[in-house]
Amino acid sequence: MIAKTVDRMVRGFQWPATYLLAALIPLIVWAAIFWLLRSTQYPLYATMFWTGALATLALSRSGWISSKILSRAIRWERRITQSLLSFVLLQPTSTILRWGKTKLGFPEKQPSENSDSKAWPAEDNWLIRTSPNFFPAASILLWLLSVLFLPAFLRSFVLGLGVAYHLLSVYVQLRHPSSNESSIEYQKRFQWMFLVPMNLLVLVTGYAFALQGFSGLQQVVSDLLWPIQTTFAWLKKLTQNS
Repeated sequence: MIAKTVDRMVRGFQWPATYLLAALIPLIVWAAIFWLLRSTQYPLYATMFWTGALATLALSRSGWISSKILSRAIRWERRITQSLLSFVLLQPTSTILRWGKTKLGFPEKQPSENSDSKAWPAEDNWLIRTSPNFFPAASILLWLLSVLFLPAFLRSFVLGLGVAYHLLSVYVQLRHPSSNESSIEYQKRFQWMFLVPMNLLVLVTGYAFALQGFSGLQQVVSDLLWPIQTTFAWLKKLTQNS
């Protein structure tokens, strides 16, 4: 079954992906510094991005948006993100089944003694369960809507709003995890080694996109590879000289 194969691959790839991203943290920080230095080349877009980010933080601390509204928004975004990734990975996950049971009244089917359904994972894999903590679904949706109605400099403002909201939602979810996540093995080590670099990438790519659009995303890749390429070029030159 293709879905089971995909699920096994995702589960087996958890720690290799985690260690790889942890190793990339210095390069991601390097790229972030590059883009902060480039801010002077795009003063209007940079100003609008950080204004949007500060506006999100200010609203979250004001009385205009209550903690209940923020928690509800985060909860709905979490469900949508997990369900979206569930469909992408071909997984009939507990997220979708739970929604079908509570909203549509589907009965919960119990596996029979002779059925092989016991072999199917009862819970979502790590990528689906943690997707709201690194995939900025609300930010992407806000940007798509802004493309239809707003000029470029206001789209940078919206990107600042969206990226700051995503980082704020990640902070809230990690500070107050849901009950079904309290015993997940990745809670501590996984947060630092996978979620931190992933959200640094969200910040860097969001900022690069606000300043340069799609060409900014290409530049981020070049920035990440530049130290590696420079090191290999230096080693090659050193070898040739010796």
